[in-house]
Amino acid sequence: MWRITLLAALLPLSEAGITLNKVLDSPWKLWKMTHKKEYDSKEDEISRRLNWEKNLKYISSHNLEYLLGKQTFKMAMNSLGDMTSEEVVQKMTGLKSSSSDKPSNNTLYMSDQTNVEPDSIDYREKGYVTPVKNQVSSSVIPKLLQLDRQPYFQVISV
Repeated sequence: MWRITLLAALLPLSEAGITLNKVLDSPWKLWKMTHKKEYDSKEDEISRRLNWEKNLKYISSHNLEYLLGKQTFKMAMNSLGDMTSEEVVQKMTGLKSSSSDKPSNNTLYMSDQTNVEPDSIDYREKGYVTPVKNQVSSSVIPKLLQLDRQPYFQVISV
């Protein structure tokens, strides 16, 4: 039943002239292999491909704006690229708990007001920091001084 509904939804797209971009056939196949994507039917794959192309266009447009200095970060395609925004939100957000779970305050943190934090902590006394070690022996210093006289591609054995 859902296939008929999906097919009915896709038919207006083909009639409206919305088709798959053939130039993206190879990147689509590569993306599917990379993310191990398989679809139950040809209709489902077409629908997912349309989502992927739309998301790819959005990412490309955003990255162009990044290059022009209008955005502060770059975007890239990931394994969620064949999903709509609504599907991503539904899949990636929200706590999934059973309806029998009742909210409780048994994990509520109550701070102990009697503990006063120290002004400073010396982690050396606690053994978390080791003393500084001199890792340069006197035999290594002359070899280090020769480095600026050597071409960068030569290897000097120490």
